[in-house]
This record gives sequence, C-alpha cells and structure tokens, in this order.
Amino acid sequence: PPVMTALRNAGFFKLFMPQALGGTEADPVTMARVVEEVARHNTAAGWSLMVANTGFPEIVRLPDEGLSAIYADNSDAFVAGSVHPPMNASRIKGGFSITGRNPLFSNVHEAQWLMVLAFVMEEGNMKMQNGHPHMIGAFMEAKDCEIIDTWHTIGMKGTDSNDVVAKDVFVPDHLTFLLDPELPPNPRFKGPLYRFPASGFNIACLFPPVSLALARNAINELKMLSEKKTPLGSMVSIKQKGSMQRKLGIAEALVQSSRAYLYEAIEECWEKVKAGSDVAREDKARLLLAATHTNQSCTKAVDLIYCAAGSTGIYTRHKIARYF
Repeated sequence: PPVMTALRNAGFFKLFMPQALGGTEADPVTMARVVEEVARHNTAAGWSLMVANTGFPEIVRLPDEGLSAIYADNSDAFVAGSVHPPMNASRIKGGFSITGRNPLFSNVHEAQWLMVLAFVMEEGNMKMQNGHPHMIGAFMEAKDCEIIDTWHTIGMKGTDSNDVVAKDVFVPDHLTFLLDPELPPNPRFKGPLYRFPASGFNIACLFPPVSLALARNAINELKMLSEKKTPLGSMVSIKQKGSMQRKLGIAEALVQSSRAYLYEAIEECWEKVKAGSDVAREDKARLLLAATHTNQSCTKAVDLIYCAAGSTGIYTRHKIARYF
C-alpha cells in the first residue's frame, strides 16, 4: 500500500487521463520513459504503474455518465482489467448481466472498478454481427465481484494479479461500450493523445519499458558480480573470462538496439498524430513489431545474464534470480 499510494500521489496512475479530468495527458514517449524509470527501481512497481494506465483506450469510449460514475466521487479511482477470456453478457433492462472468471487482474485489491470484455449472449448462444461475435467492454464495481487468491508465482510476486469471478453482475449501459475500433472517443478526450493507436498505448508504450528496465538491471548486476566472483577451478574472476564477456556483450547489444528501435517507432508515430496525419496499418504494425522485438530481445538478454552468473543465479536471495 505505501508504494501504491506514492505512485498515486505522484499522478502516475493518470498519465493518459486528460487534463480536463485531472490527469497529466502525458505524451506516449514520456509515458514509456516514466514506466521504464519506475521499473528500473522495482519491476513490480513498474508493472503496477503500467497496468494502471492500460485501460484508457477503453475508458475514452464511455459516455459522460459512465465517466462520472467512475471518477465523480474519486478522481483517483483505480481500474484493474483483464480481457481474456471474454466473459458472457446477457441483455437485461437498462444494461447487461455479466458472468465469468478471468485471471491476471493486477493490483486487484487496490481497484474500485474492474474492466472486462464480454460476448453478448442470446438464448445461450453468442450474438453475431456481420459474421463476428458481438462484444462489449464493461466496467464492474469491484465490490460486486469475488477475488480468488491465485497469485502464487515464481516471479512478479508484488503485482497482486489474482483471478476475479463475476456472477450475474449488473452493469448499466453507460458503463459499457461496443468493441468497435471505429467507435469515436468521448468528446472530453479530444487531444492528439487520444488519436494515438491503441496498439501504441498498451503494447508499445507500456509493456516493453518494463522489460527494458528489468534487462538493464540484470546486466548491471552481472557487471558488479563479475568484479568479485571467481568460479571453481579458475585463477581469475569471471570478468576476465571470454565466455562471460561474450554473453554480456550480446545482452548489452540486444537491450540497447531494441530500446532504440522501440522509442524510434513510438516517436515517429506520435509525430504523425500530432501533425494530424492518418496512422496507417503499417504504422500500427511497426509499433507491434518494435514492442514484440523488444520483449523478446530482453528475454534473451536476461537468459544470457542468468547463464553467465553461474550457480549464483539459482539463489532467490540474489537479484539475478529475481530478474530471471
């Protein structure tokens, strides 16, 4: 709780919120840098900050009544979300009845609201529109759902990413939105930030900076370890070992190059949006590719660092084990 309170008081949970609603309305590049810097100090804190901001591409689809329901009485309201698998939504008077179970609601005990996706059901079957399932996004009050304690993991223990069960939870129409990429945002979200593609918001600006920080920390930890560790059967520290130097060099190149690629992709797309230009499918694809490449590169880098650390890396007391 003290960490969450500090992040909240710093305004970091509202980086994508419009200034008119008390947010920072930070640009995507700034957002990515903030997530990376917080994650550099603590990966779980960076993840928590990241997920706190992932819901805004969905929140911007709500009408004024829905925004008021979430934020009128608490401008710092926390929304946790999980979108897979979609829950089921049955139409009832004034809204929908939501039922289902989803994993990975990070920071769920801090949340006042829970965002899910749901298939609209009719007589037990999925409702179809133009050959596709009819889907909605829905914001449920957290107090109406059950939290299941499932977050027992080998890593990221501090993110509180538990399961949530909804049983016939009523969600009024003003707290739902049609899952349609062409649906225009609420007029309150009129700045260029809200024309930035959702793939850029959630996939490029938020997830990979956590990976970059984690991999950078692992590299720095190995450098410190290499100064003092002498492996069994050797007369010199691992710093002087060619095999360690090779692994460290590859890891360094993977992290630095993927970071440059990621930020270049974000910056180029942001400049297009600010200039009023249309964001093409190729631009969105580049953001996704840069994000995926960064995550995969950082994974490879941490694997190399873990191997180079030798038996030191197996002990949970050592930071390299935690980064792995």
